[in-house]
Amino acid sequence: MPDSYIQELFADRIGGSSYGKGTAVYKFEKIRRARDAAVQARPDVALIDMGVGEPDGMAYPGVVNTLSEEAAMPENRGYSDNGLPEFKESVARYMARVYGVADLDPETEINHAVGAKNVLAFLPTCFINPGDAIIMTAPGYPVLGTHARWYGGAAYTLPLREENHYLPDLQSLTTEQLARAKILLLNYPNNPTGAVATREFFTEIVDFARQHHLLVVQDAAYAALAGKPVIESLGLPGFGYHSDKAEYVDISAIPRRLYMASRLIMDLGQGK
Repeated sequence: MPDSYIQELFADRIGGSSYGKGTAVYKFEKIRRARDAAVQARPDVALIDMGVGEPDGMAYPGVVNTLSEEAAMPENRGYSDNGLPEFKESVARYMARVYGVADLDPETEINHAVGAKNVLAFLPTCFINPGDAIIMTAPGYPVLGTHARWYGGAAYTLPLREENHYLPDLQSLTTEQLARAKILLLNYPNNPTGAVATREFFTEIVDFARQHHLLVVQDAAYAALAGKPVIESLGLPGFGYHSDKAEYVDISAIPRRLYMASRLIMDLGQGK
């Protein structure tokens, strides 16, 4: 059967007329296939799934019941637009209580999103022009790099190695790479290594970003699972060490600590 003319309409940045015809397999699909193959090969062994971060159990009953009750209320049947004021105010209180960040403006510095993946996917639309670049760690979540390349940018990867405590070696970046880069993506507590960054590391990140004019994006989706001692040692660039928050965006996933795979994210950053 010949292709529909629609096949010729796909944007060049995602493959043009060849879109969907290649043999490349999406990274998360590779992980799922590997998981399924492992289960099939050893059905007698309990599998600890460290794949794409999907919960392997039900959300807490209190969460499920509250969602059901709220869904039945007429006042909740509209669009949330830029987020409910009550939600933003609650986030500000949470950040102050857990991280000691007491100066967040709920109206200008806190936003909701439908998922960390969406935040990372849309950031290049705001910052990446053809020829620009982003910096990300590897292994790591690929979405920011994929979308940066779609907009004509490049994605540089910093390997996470055990001998460096799974922290990126910033000094390995070349002068050319730093001249092109606009965004530095971090993820601590880290998936998949489980590493936790130190205050000293985040202090270095703040200075490095300012020196090279980088926007730091910290994917903190797993911060609430790390435990209080670890949370206290995390630190937040632009928050804990400097009063200026202009160079920093923090992405915090609420569902992770509630055993959910839903789409509610706290996006914290510059007041614009």
